[in-house]
Amino acid sequence: MANTQSTRRQRGSIRPNGAGFQVRVYAGSDPLTKKPLYLHEQAATLPEAEKARTRLLAKVDEQRHPKGKITVAKVLDQWMDVARIEESTRDRYVIAIDQYLKPTFGDLQAAKLGPQLIELFYARLTRCREQCEGKLADRIDPATGQRHECRPLSNAYLRRLHYILKPALQRAVVWGYLSSNPMDAIQAPPEDRPWCCRP
Repeated sequence: MANTQSTRRQRGSIRPNGAGFQVRVYAGSDPLTKKPLYLHEQAATLPEAEKARTRLLAKVDEQRHPKGKITVAKVLDQWMDVARIEESTRDRYVIAIDQYLKPTFGDLQAAKLGPQLIELFYARLTRCREQCEGKLADRIDPATGQRHECRPLSNAYLRRLHYILKPALQRAVVWGYLSSNPMDAIQAPPEDRPWCCRP
């Protein structure tokens, strides 16, 4: 009983299941949906589960108390200052950053931007480029008088966002703001199929 109470007082939880022990640690809330996020890991034995919990807690603490508290917006601005890109490309990147990346992630500390958040962001944009999640179903656009209709963002534009985030966050690693680049764990969105090959 004492061991059970001690375990409950610990941060995170360890619960036995058919395959051993399930470890769960609270990792904050999703800035997109505001829902709680948890890290999970499966362990065969209780000692392994304790080690897994310690490892997950360390990961959460690193995200909550990063070496630098630089925001995603600041990383993007600093990267754009040094990026060697054509002016026409720069103009397109500025629009993409101002329209999609800064409104969603701008105020978030860069160290808290993980693969899961980025993939959720991509998924929302494939459903609706305004990320409405059904909240704008009855909205009438005052400029056109038309009811809102969800339109997905093209894969080409998603790839543009991807190839802005990846080098920007890589520079943040080089500059010492981040210990790793979350984009390394994410595949680029697929290219749009040519019209001749579409069903």
